[in-house]
Amino acid sequence: MFLSAGPDRPADPDDVWVVKQTLNMNGYYPVPDYGLTPFPDRPLFDGIRQYQRDHGLQVDGIMKPGGETEQHMQENLATKAPTFRCISCGAWHGGSKGKLCPDCWSKLYS
Repeated sequence: MFLSAGPDRPADPDDVWVVKQTLNMNGYYPVPDYGLTPFPDRPLFDGIRQYQRDHGLQVDGIMKPGGETEQHMQENLATKAPTFRCISCGAWHGGSKGKLCPDCWSKLYS
């Protein structure tokens, strides 16, 4: 699902977006004045650290693939996380594993 990044590590923009959305929906990432971007920022790493503190994980602000923080988030926040990006509108949506969101589907096939 998530972010292979820390403050000095490369990150996939889609992973950053999903982590920010997931943290935001769970109260760990307040969207900054400049908006929600697919790029790592200080509020993202602060949110990761707070999540780690609140859940008794190692507090380092880093999420490694298959690591403790990623696994914990997947187990505990997966039902709230956006699950796919619509190939038509590009928005993240939850509750389905399709390639088109319901809005784009209805526009194309109704």
